Amino acid sequence: MRLIVIFLFAIILNGCVTPPGAMIKESNISLSETRKAVVKLFGEPRGMSQNGRELYTDYMDQKGRVLPNMKKAKERRFAHVTILGERRPYDIVLDVIIETQVRPDKYQAVDHDELLADVLAKDLRKELLKSRENRNMFDDFNAF
Repeated sequence: MRLIVIFLFAIILNGCVTPPGAMIKESNISLSETRKAVVKLFGEPRGMSQNGRELYTDYMDQKGRVLPNMKKAKERRFAHVTILGERRPYDIVLDVIIETQVRPDKYQAVDHDELLADVLAKDLRKELLKSRENRNMFDDFNAF
């Protein structure tokens, strides 16, 4: 009986785990405007998912500055931006992943930088609010 209670308690605790990174809740900005804001802050993404809802920024230093020579650094970071939801309002998750060099040209993800993720999420939120006046109400609807 005790084992069952411990097992159920472990399942409940495991379900309450929050994902790493910072979250911007209920953003009413369109997907294309959100992508433009990410590009404006971090430059062209290093990678993007097929549906355009996951973006991987270029490598950055500890302060969040995107630098071109970070490909050979012993420790580097990048932001993984995920846009959640099938329609507005969207939730945006920004996670900063720390990689360390295992051997030349080989890196391994070792940790998440929560503080930098919070700072970058605040910057992204400000950028999204700036673009609010240029907002398209119909999600880039083109009649013809």
